[in-house]
Amino acid sequence: MPRLEHIGIAVDEVAAVLDRFEDLLGERPYKTEPVADQGVRTHFLNADSAKLEMLEAMGEASPVARFVESRGEGIHHLAFEVEDLEATMDRLRAADLPLLSDAPQPGADDKRICFVHPKATHGVLVEFCETPPVADWPPHTVAHRDGTLAVYERGRRARETILCLHGAAGCVRHDLAPLMRRLEPRAHVVGVDLSGHGASSMPPDGPLTLDRFADDARAALDAAETESAHVFGFSLGASVALRLAQRTPERVRRLALLSPHLDWTEAESEALQSRLDLDTLRANAPDRAASLTARHEAPDRLLSHLRAFVAALPRATEGALDSLAQITAPTLVAALDDDPLFPLDATRAVQDSLPDARWVVLPGSTHALSAIPLDVLAPLLRHHFGLS
Repeated sequence: MPRLEHIGIAVDEVAAVLDRFEDLLGERPYKTEPVADQGVRTHFLNADSAKLEMLEAMGEASPVARFVESRGEGIHHLAFEVEDLEATMDRLRAADLPLLSDAPQPGADDKRICFVHPKATHGVLVEFCETPPVADWPPHTVAHRDGTLAVYERGRRARETILCLHGAAGCVRHDLAPLMRRLEPRAHVVGVDLSGHGASSMPPDGPLTLDRFADDARAALDAAETESAHVFGFSLGASVALRLAQRTPERVRRLALLSPHLDWTEAESEALQSRLDLDTLRANAPDRAASLTARHEAPDRLLSHLRAFVAALPRATEGALDSLAQITAPTLVAALDDDPLFPLDATRAVQDSLPDARWVVLPGSTHALSAIPLDVLAPLLRHHFGLS
């Protein structure tokens, strides 16, 4: 079912409008973005259940300028988010609803959009929008150790920071972006491609280790000029978050760990290694192999390093649960009820070992961030991080 995503409001004196809405809502725009194709500059305000999109004309030829000239400032359109924009457009055409474009158009906030002509909707301009699952975000490239890191920032730096850490063989643009979009209206959100992942370089020497990944996380906070942050980590990212909290506790305010695992058996290690062999994936799961190839600059080298990392886990994690007693940051530990890789008791063991932690079980049968409902996860994180 389409969801009300935002309300577009055409404005003339944008500074005065933003000041007045700050008086009304106590909110400033968390993002300002031009859309050249539409001749408009957008200013997004968080209104919780739906966003407010203030539309500022970028020139006299802008449709927004014509709207303000003929009608004055006010509500310009209602926007509804759908999962498949092309299918929605086909459905609208079948219902004889005239569209203002033959194909999806680029819009603000990473969206693809189309409009229904207001003559068919009783004078209300209706937009339908779709958010592609893979974000087309340019990273901030940071020199780090003997290579570079890809760091991504969303939202206003004046807000509290959430550092987001992906799982093994993941990356920001493919895995964390949908969650970061949900968090950015209320937070300054930082994501980093860990060493060898995504757009970050593969270390030319030395293995991939939790200590190296924790250094990556610290470097991302430095690049974002952030002294301390809430930290969210999924799977490998959860272990990295814990290591960061152990090594630099002053930089971690609260932790949220999704599917952490710190007490590995040889059988669990072997099962995960089999999922990190690109030749095997190309033969048995070609779609996943193609996805991994698209995500990373050197996928074969990355998976080879990750197999070595996973092979060492049974020995490397001996005593790891006992070491969690030193972490004092309030922590949310989340598990998936039908995780095919990490059993519930492994996740619960992490919660039991932390001095200040709560445990929650989410629905899920696939060990992937993309399989977790964001309508459940994002509000849970906002509440735990005190952003609700």
